Amino acid sequence: MNMNNIPGQHRRNRFHGRDQNHPKIRIALAGNPNAGKTSLFNMLTGQSQHVGNYPGVTVEKKVGSIQYQGFELEFTDLPGTYSLSAYSIEEVVARDFVLKEKPDIIIDVLDSTNLERNLYLCLQFQELGVPILGALNMSDEVENQGIKIDEKLLGKTLGIPFIKTVGTRGTGQESLLQAILEVVQGEINTTARHLNYGPELEKQHNIIIRELEKDVAFAWKYNSHWLAIKLLENDSDGIQKVKTEHKNADAILNTATECRYWIQKTFAEEPETVVAEQRYAYIHGACREAVHQDKASERIDYTEMIDKIVLHRFLGVGIFFIVMFLIYQLTFVLGNPISDIIDGSFAWLQNFIISRTPSGILRDFLVDGIIGGVGGVLVFFPIVLLLFLGLSLLEDTGYMARAAFVMDKFMHIFGLHGRSFIPLMVSTGCAVPGIMSARTLVNPKDRILTILVAPLMMCSAKVPVIAMLAASFFPENAGKVFWGIWLFSWMLALLIASLFRNIFFKGERSPFVMELPPYRMPTLRGIFTHVWEKSWSYVRKAGTFILAASVIIWFLLYFPRINPGQTVAENDHSAKITTEASGWNSIVRGTPPVTENDTTSSQAAVIEQMQTEGNQLAQQQMVNSFGGRIGRFMEPIFRPCGFDWRLDVSLFAGFAAKEVIISSMGIVYGIGEADVDIGSAKNPLKTRLKNDPKYNRLNMLAFMLFVLIYLPCMATMATVKKELGKWRYPIFLAVYTVVLAWLVATGVYQIGTLLGVG
Repeated sequence: MNMNNIPGQHRRNRFHGRDQNHPKIRIALAGNPNAGKTSLFNMLTGQSQHVGNYPGVTVEKKVGSIQYQGFELEFTDLPGTYSLSAYSIEEVVARDFVLKEKPDIIIDVLDSTNLERNLYLCLQFQELGVPILGALNMSDEVENQGIKIDEKLLGKTLGIPFIKTVGTRGTGQESLLQAILEVVQGEINTTARHLNYGPELEKQHNIIIRELEKDVAFAWKYNSHWLAIKLLENDSDGIQKVKTEHKNADAILNTATECRYWIQKTFAEEPETVVAEQRYAYIHGACREAVHQDKASERIDYTEMIDKIVLHRFLGVGIFFIVMFLIYQLTFVLGNPISDIIDGSFAWLQNFIISRTPSGILRDFLVDGIIGGVGGVLVFFPIVLLLFLGLSLLEDTGYMARAAFVMDKFMHIFGLHGRSFIPLMVSTGCAVPGIMSARTLVNPKDRILTILVAPLMMCSAKVPVIAMLAASFFPENAGKVFWGIWLFSWMLALLIASLFRNIFFKGERSPFVMELPPYRMPTLRGIFTHVWEKSWSYVRKAGTFILAASVIIWFLLYFPRINPGQTVAENDHSAKITTEASGWNSIVRGTPPVTENDTTSSQAAVIEQMQTEGNQLAQQQMVNSFGGRIGRFMEPIFRPCGFDWRLDVSLFAGFAAKEVIISSMGIVYGIGEADVDIGSAKNPLKTRLKNDPKYNRLNMLAFMLFVLIYLPCMATMATVKKELGKWRYPIFLAVYTVVLAWLVATGVYQIGTLLGVG
């Protein structure tokens, strides 16, 4: 193995964690956003990772390992980044991983359809002195465009090997793995060459290198060639490294300032501009030699044709909202019938258990606590599944990146950065990754502002709650109502952002730059992976977290039990509860004694009377339960919103996770509805809500808006604390969302009442 040409800082880390049987090779996958890096990672490791068409999805590194020819290959998927300058969190994360973790090799994943722009990052990796291998991804697309890339000539020009790949199909996998071994074992040297910036720049560059190498320990830790370039570019992170770690920091920084001044005076340009121009000139020359367009196969650019419509300055925003409207309409048209079937199945299961199981706590727990709670959440799984499918199609076709571009100017009206669209759109799936993807925002004020309004979006946890109530109280227009609330969440987030910008976050805004990937036909594997991950997460939550929450809520609403002989008084109705050994459920759920002389009508009258009395007793039981006491305590606060204590209990439980609101309502209406063993014992939750005289379209609309806005779940609050580092932000978020939710719900209910809407 030839190691003579490998820089010391990487040579000493050869084969990290080595053992005799399976030496480990650590490989970093890097590249620009939308270059197909995560697809290539999936191809190489076999792991299923979400593939997005916009920057910011892969914020944190992902790791996967395989065994190949006696080696353990450990791949780390780094955040997508356009350069290694310290302008964004992704750039710092990717750069620090290479500098501190020192992988054995970097695979730079390049989008072959936009090669010149992608090679800019490749040159910067070369300056770090790390063994590097180029993956010309999406090679099939560039060939379809009539473009031919001579990868061998390109590799000879730049001094690194290039392999053609198609991450979504597995093309080039074996060649890439073999090239990794050849580079790491020294059969191919990729570290001996780096860009020469010309005599003027190189002179200043070498002056700084000599100063850096006076501290041997520092020069051993950081590549002097790379750091000297960073100082010429006035890179803040490079300057900070010198300040804190070099023993001659002041002398070096003064020298760097003098060199930058000389370059600016000589070229009449900022030094970082001169460096960038030199890189692009070198890249352009290399591509002229190795990349050729076949004139005979030039085709119509459909991407450009479509973009003339969807990126139109006036039509673009309207098209985006129409597209989302159609997705939600189809979601309900196709999903509601399936949800009704599942709903009826759970109702049948409740009836079956009631008819086969003796009355008592165990039966109540199974029927009301487990099936009524978790089943109520799973009923809306088809709607969630179809919603994820629609959003996945928008992502994988490349439209979602266009939506961000179109929304840029629109969002600037409200004080948000155009790139803020990404976290907000991601938050429609879940606020946690949405908040994390706000790391793509360079300006700290833009980032904080985006994080504070992201939880206002309609996430997948709120979807089943709003979907159930829309389907129950607006059956003919459920899709329109759902889309209207989704649109309201955007308008509210933008208005709050504008308010906060003018009060708390005044200052300059950074410009918006974003790459638009070409339109692509989604692959079945990509769609399946995306939908499966999100859907399985929903089902897993129902079987774990929501199940535990349902048990707790059932306990709070079921205990303490009413004592034998206790008097119930409600609406001047009095009755003695004469319980048997099995408790009050013996009367509520028992079969009435019927003699041979009873007529059919008298049987029905007896059953109806017992059902009525049973419901009164069940309601009284809930009122006196622990949960009922909590609800009654909260009721005066939320009465202006049109909520009763039962809705208050559900809102209280929803802090843990918004899906728990449905399970809570299922339990409330399960315990609050008496059962008889003749006829149907349970009706679907939607039917019970719709038939309740205390609820109408107006207070349910207010309730849906309250659920949309109020108090983010615990996971979201923890993520806000983690991302922003101070407790004041999640506390402020909790307070303002609860107050805002109360004001909106109260306004809707009170104004609607005055107008006679209901």
